[in-house]
Amino acid sequence: MSESDKSKRSKINTSRAETGKLASKIQRAKKDRLGKAAAIAMRQREMTGSGKAFRLVSEFVSAVIVGSALGFAIDVIFDTRPIFMIVLFLMGFAAGMLNVVRAAKEMNANAPKPDPDKLVPIDDDD
Repeated sequence: MSESDKSKRSKINTSRAETGKLASKIQRAKKDRLGKAAAIAMRQREMTGSGKAFRLVSEFVSAVIVGSALGFAIDVIFDTRPIFMIVLFLMGFAAGMLNVVRAAKEMNANAPKPDPDKLVPIDDDD
């Protein structure tokens, strides 16, 4: 019986060592997966170039359309010449430009800062 007890204990100790190795591999894999998930989430928050352009264009066009539509509606209601449409079109143009400038500032503020070491080429002559 003592021999079988020793063999059982050695099997248990061996399986515990394997379990410990497996647990450490699982922990490393979880850390790697968390790092990759964070990188993917960061990329998803960033806008592509076409997304940025679409946002800027929509900011501008929507302001111009709203200004023109309001001016046209006021001209129809008061039966005037297109004076209100022209004035509100110009105001919509100015508001659209202001919106584009604000959106561009916001995009620049949210952009990741470049690494200063990568901006300057390495000089091997020194």
